[in-house]
Amino acid sequence: MRYDEAANFLLDLQRFRPRAGTEGVADLLSALDDPQRGPTYVQIAGSNGKGSTARMVESALREAGLDVGLYTSPHFDDLRERVRVNGRKVSEAAVREYVSEIEEYVTERAATGDSPTFFETITGLALWRFGTADVDVAVLEVGIGGKYDATSVVDPAASCVTSVTLEHTGIIGDTVAEIATDKAHVAPADAPLVTGARGDALDAVRDVAGDVVTVGPEAERDVRVTYEGAVSPAEAAVSVADASGTLNARIPLLGEHQASNAGIAATLVRQLVDVDDATLARGLRKAYWPGRFEVMGEDPLVVLDGAHNPGACEALADTLAEFDYDDLHLVVGAMHDKDHGGMAGALPDAATVRTCRPDSGRAEDQDALAVAFREAGAGEVTAMSSVEAAVERALEAAEAGDAVLVTGSLFTVAEARQRWTRTTVEKRADSLAESREHLERAHVTPAGAWRMRGKGVHRVVRSRVQKRQAQYLKEELLSLGGECAISGLNDQTRGMLDVVMMGTLAQFKRLCAKLDGQPYGLSVYADELRETLDIETSDEGTEYPWSGDSTAVMGILNVTPDSFHDGGEYEAVEDAVARAEEMVANGVDVIDVGGESTRPGADPVPAAEERARIVPVIERIADLDCLVSVDTMKAEVARAALEAGADILNDVTGLEDPEMRFVAAEHGAPLVVMHSLNAPVEPGADVHYDDVVEDVIDELRERVLLAEKAGLPREKIIVDPGIGFAKSVGQNFEILKRVDEFHALGCPVLVGHSHKSMFGAIDRYPDRGGHATVAGTAVAAERGADVIRVHDVAENVAAVRTVEAVRSGTRLDGADDPEPAGDGATNGGEGDE
Repeated sequence: MRYDEAANFLLDLQRFRPRAGTEGVADLLSALDDPQRGPTYVQIAGSNGKGSTARMVESALREAGLDVGLYTSPHFDDLRERVRVNGRKVSEAAVREYVSEIEEYVTERAATGDSPTFFETITGLALWRFGTADVDVAVLEVGIGGKYDATSVVDPAASCVTSVTLEHTGIIGDTVAEIATDKAHVAPADAPLVTGARGDALDAVRDVAGDVVTVGPEAERDVRVTYEGAVSPAEAAVSVADASGTLNARIPLLGEHQASNAGIAATLVRQLVDVDDATLARGLRKAYWPGRFEVMGEDPLVVLDGAHNPGACEALADTLAEFDYDDLHLVVGAMHDKDHGGMAGALPDAATVRTCRPDSGRAEDQDALAVAFREAGAGEVTAMSSVEAAVERALEAAEAGDAVLVTGSLFTVAEARQRWTRTTVEKRADSLAESREHLERAHVTPAGAWRMRGKGVHRVVRSRVQKRQAQYLKEELLSLGGECAISGLNDQTRGMLDVVMMGTLAQFKRLCAKLDGQPYGLSVYADELRETLDIETSDEGTEYPWSGDSTAVMGILNVTPDSFHDGGEYEAVEDAVARAEEMVANGVDVIDVGGESTRPGADPVPAAEERARIVPVIERIADLDCLVSVDTMKAEVARAALEAGADILNDVTGLEDPEMRFVAAEHGAPLVVMHSLNAPVEPGADVHYDDVVEDVIDELRERVLLAEKAGLPREKIIVDPGIGFAKSVGQNFEILKRVDEFHALGCPVLVGHSHKSMFGAIDRYPDRGGHATVAGTAVAAERGADVIRVHDVAENVAAVRTVEAVRSGTRLDGADDPEPAGDGATNGGEGDE
C-alpha cells in the first residue's frame, strides 16, 4: 500500500459524521489487540489553550528524560503532524502499516453502517503508535468536550481542563456550566483534576471531579501564576507558585493566558514525575508551538495566532496590547460555524481588515465574513480570495511602525505560515529512474509517474501548494510545453498537495511571468519559484567566505582528550595554536574550535571545563587570517567564546539549549544549526526516515525559523544535515548525493563528513590519508555545499578549488583570452623549448 492510498483511506472517513462516545475507538483498538495498553496517559481538555498546554507538558516530560507521545488536532499541513513521538511526527511507513492492519475491519464495519469516524481512526493511529513505540507517557489533546470524546477511551493518570467558554453548543451543552460538566469527566481516578476554569465553570468542574487543583492569577488559587510580560517578541516571563515554592521560567508563548497554561502544565508534570525546577523550567522554555501568538517579524510587527472564538480573540487582543505599534492591519479567515460577530468585536480596532477564505470546505466565505466585520464597526474592509494574497497585501500596506495580525482559525494561520516555511526544492534528474523516483516520492500515482518520467530530465522542482494552486500550475506549465504532476493524495481537510514541476529554465521563467497578478496567492508563489531557480534574482552577496558560488573550508580543531579522530593531539594550548596557524597557511576559511566530543558514548563536559579548554585557544587565534567558530551545545560556553573573539557558533544539537539562538542574535553571529536527534551520538540508535533528505529538511525547517524569529537573518543561519548523527551509512551517502536540496531552506549549507565511519562501506575506515574524505568533499562542493567541515585542510582545500575551477571554466594557464596557437605549436608540454 502506498502512502497516498493509506492517507486517502483515513481522510475519506470524514464522510461519516462525528459521533459521541468511546465505543467506536474502543472496538477499533480491540481489533488491534489493544495496543494502547502500556503508556501512562495525560488528557488535556478545555475550550482554549489545549494545544499549548499539551505541548508544554510533552516538552517538560521529555526534558525529564522520558519518551513521550503527543496527540493534537487539527494539523497544519499534513495529518501526520497530529501524532508525534519524541517530537518527530509519525512516519509514512507507520501510517501505511496502520491502515493495512485496520482496512478490513473498517470496511466491514462501513458495510453495516457502523464505520469508525475520521477522528476515531486518527485517535486509534495515535494510541497504536504510542503503544508500538513503547513510550513512557502519551499526552492527548481532547477533541470536543471530554466525557464522550474518543480520547477518553484511556484512563488518564493526570488530566486538566484548561478553560471553559461557550463552544460546540448543541453538542456538549448550551451553557458554560453544562460544557464544563462534560469536560470535567476527563478527571483521573487517582489524582486531582487540574483546571484554570472560573466561576460557574469551576463550580461545575468541582461537582464532577471532586478533587481539584485550581490554577490562575487569583490569590485564592492552589497554584498561582504571574505573567510578567514579554521579555522579547519570542518569549515571556512567568512564575508558578504553589505550596512547595515558586518556579520562575521563560516560555515561547506570549499572553497572560499562557501563564495559566504553563502553571497547569507544570502541575501535571509534577503529578507524574519527580522533577527539579531547572529541568521543568527548561522544558517549558522549549515548548515551541506554531500559530499561537507567533511573532514572524518585528518591523513591522507580524503576528500569527489561531484564535477561533471570541474568548480566544479577547486574549489575543490583550497580548497584542503589550506591543507598541501605529496602525493595525488585520487578516482574518474563519470557519463557518464560529461566532464571527463576537470575534470581530473582541479583536482590536484595525486600520484595514482583509477577510479571506482558507482552502477548506468548512471555511466561511470572505464576503460574508467582511459583512460581519463591517457590522461590528470595522473601517476599511476588503474581501480577498486567498490567505496568501491577503497577507501579502497587508504586508505591503504596513509601514515600519505598524502591526500585521493574521487570525481567525488555525487553518488560516497554516496557509499564511507557508510564506515563512514552504520549501520548494530543485531536484536533480539525470536519468529516467531518478525522474520517476522524484515523482513517486511526491505520491504521484504509478501510472502518472511512468507516463511523466521522461519530462523530468531538465529542471525538476518539488513543492507543496494548495489544491487550487496545483491545478493552475499544471494547466499553465502544460500550456508552455512543460509538465506538472500532482500528488494522488486527496487531502479533504486542508487542501495542501505535493506537486512536481518539470521543464526547461525558459519554461519556468515564462511560468513565473504568467503567475504574476494571478489570484489564490500565485503571484506570491511566483517570487518563491524565481528564488529557487535563481531566475531574475539579484545576488547582493555577504561578507562571508561562503557567499556567492564559493565553498568555504572549515578546519576542525578539537581541544579535547577524547575526540574520535584527533583526540588529545591539540589538548595543549600551544599545540592548538600551532595547528591553527598551519591550517591558515593551507588556505582554511574558518577554524572550528571544539571542547567537547560528540563521539558515541562520550561523557558530558561541564560548562566550566569546556570554557577552560576553548577560551585560551580562541583568544590566541582570533587575530589569524580566518574566521573562528566554536563547536558547543551550551549557550553559556557560546557566549564566552564570542566574547573571547569567536565569530561563529556551531550547535550540533540544533538549538536544544533554548538560549543559544538569542546568544547568536545578540552578537549578530552566524549560527550553524545541525540536525541531530541525539548528541553525543547514541550507538546503535535505530531511526526511521521515509526519505532522509526530505525528512531532515522538514525537521530543520522549524529550527531555522526559531533562529530567524530570535533575530538572525537566514543568510546567517547555516544548516548542517548532520551526517553521522542518527543516520545509517546509506542515508549518510544519500545526504551527500543530494546536498543541493537543503538550499530549499533558504540558508547556506554545511557538510561535515570528515573521517566518518560511513566510509567503512567502501573499506576506507579509518580513513587513513583522508582519501575518502577528500572525495566526499569534491562531491559536496560540486553539489553546492557552501561550507565543508574537515580535519585535513590542505587536501580538502585543493579538492574545493578544483571543483570551483571546473565550475567556472578557469584556464589552468592563467590566460584570460590566449591567442590561438600557430602551426606546430604545443600546449606548453613539459620539455618544449
